[in-house]
Amino acid sequence: MRRRLNVFSMRRGGRLAFALCVLGQAAWVGPAVAAEKVVMGWLPATDALPYFVALEEKAFEKVGIEVVDRKFTSPTTLVDGFLSNQVEVGPYGTAPGIALAAEAQNPGTLKLFGFSGGVADTDYVNSSLLVKPDSPIKAISDLKGKKIGHMPGIQWRTNTKYILRNAGIDPDKDVVLAELALNVQLPAVISGTVDALITIEPMGSMGIASGDVRAVVTNVGAKYITSPWFGGGAVMTTKFIKERPETARKIMLVLREITDKIQANFDQYRPLLAKYVGVPEASLPVVRKLIFRNERDVDETDLRSEQNVIDMLYKEKVIPVHFEIKDKFVRLGDIK
Repeated sequence: MRRRLNVFSMRRGGRLAFALCVLGQAAWVGPAVAAEKVVMGWLPATDALPYFVALEEKAFEKVGIEVVDRKFTSPTTLVDGFLSNQVEVGPYGTAPGIALAAEAQNPGTLKLFGFSGGVADTDYVNSSLLVKPDSPIKAISDLKGKKIGHMPGIQWRTNTKYILRNAGIDPDKDVVLAELALNVQLPAVISGTVDALITIEPMGSMGIASGDVRAVVTNVGAKYITSPWFGGGAVMTTKFIKERPETARKIMLVLREITDKIQANFDQYRPLLAKYVGVPEASLPVVRKLIFRNERDVDETDLRSEQNVIDMLYKEKVIPVHFEIKDKFVRLGDIK
């Protein structure tokens, strides 16, 4: 009797242990791991294409990140969002010149981890100087006495002044400069509010495709400032990197994969510019592609080109101190 009881107890004990094991496993896999929220800011421009692809493919969700989406129409207000801790990551599309100027004034605040832009004398086009089709302006030297629109913020104001000055035009006396948000840029040229406009993609392609404007200079940044010319960048706050390094690494890896895809086949992802930027379907085929350089691929040529921008900002007295771009750029391996 005792033996049977022992056997029974063992069987019951085995069943109980098995049940507890199953329950334990159920308890382990049952509760869903809460996704980690990350506030991401962007501008409606081609530079932000990696972000659009990531949203469409749910790439951030797949690695446990819930995106808190913040759309901006001005590069300055986007960078202000970083400084006020309202935005944590700019997954391409942040103006690196503005970000670096902000970092110079608030040391230890921001890090770049990628670039996007145009390369002189290639199919990679980031910026254009536009006028109405019947405008007498044929070259940069014709801008004297004119009103010129440009992107808001210190980056493009400084760029525009630099370009004009090198063409023999005094930007403070010979022209009027007007900062224009993305959504009013083309209307300002078409209506004659400004005589010329320096803008980024896809605004240039959209205006040219509609026949409402023509390009005086294509790739104006890459031709007259530095090449490659990076009008966009990927940015993280140093606070975010320090407090959530593993999440920062995940974001970098996601954007590595996506920028590789875009570089391999820009045409496949071009249609997303209709959904996120408002490019008319008819204009999509002519939207110029950009070069996207993730932190793995950024090389000495890229860093040297961005260093030229820093040197220009310092020479133009936009930033109070001179620094090296290498100290403001972060790669995956730097994050521990």
